[in-house]
Amino acid sequence: MTGCVYLIDDDDAIRDSLSALLATVGWQTQPYASIADFEHEHSDWRSLHGCLLLDIRMPGKTGLTLLEEWQQRGMDIPVIIMTGHGNINLCRRAFKSGAFEFLTKPIDADLLLETVSGAMTQFQTQANQRQQATQLRDKLNTLSAREHEVMALMMEGKSNKEIAKHLQLSARTVEAHRANLFAKLEINSLAKLIKLYGGQSLIDKTP
Repeated sequence: MTGCVYLIDDDDAIRDSLSALLATVGWQTQPYASIADFEHEHSDWRSLHGCLLLDIRMPGKTGLTLLEEWQQRGMDIPVIIMTGHGNINLCRRAFKSGAFEFLTKPIDADLLLETVSGAMTQFQTQANQRQQATQLRDKLNTLSAREHEVMALMMEGKSNKEIAKHLQLSARTVEAHRANLFAKLEINSLAKLIKLYGGQSLIDKTP
């Protein structure tokens, strides 16, 4: 199994027991006694790969504070909150701040393994989506300014003749730009162009 479980809990016994449990199914665990220790080692959150198993109540910065900070920074690594003092307000606050799951101690072993598995699956799905988005943007960046213009008009459903008139080009020139951008984007139809590159967030980020 790929990915790591970053475990933050100030209770030594809990860190040891959860690490041992997670190891039985092949997950690597990096345990920390405090958020300060975790942040000292992982100052760049983009290097994180897996999920975070986070206690709420600890000396210094609390788990919910960290979760809220991460949400503000746009971090999307799955965070599983655990606490021995759960209540509805804490649970609501955690989910509002983007928690993947909220578990109360003592944590059932099967439930924990199931939850971590779900968090790992979510992380991998998001990682794949980010990688695909990066690849799409890289291809878009190879287009010339004119090819971007042609592409935008194609997205609007305009024909080659209409694009040629709009850009004051010959129909043959538009056809050449269309063929070039299809080759650069590694697609062979307008349908694939719309499917892969129709997202406004991708188009907005092109030059």
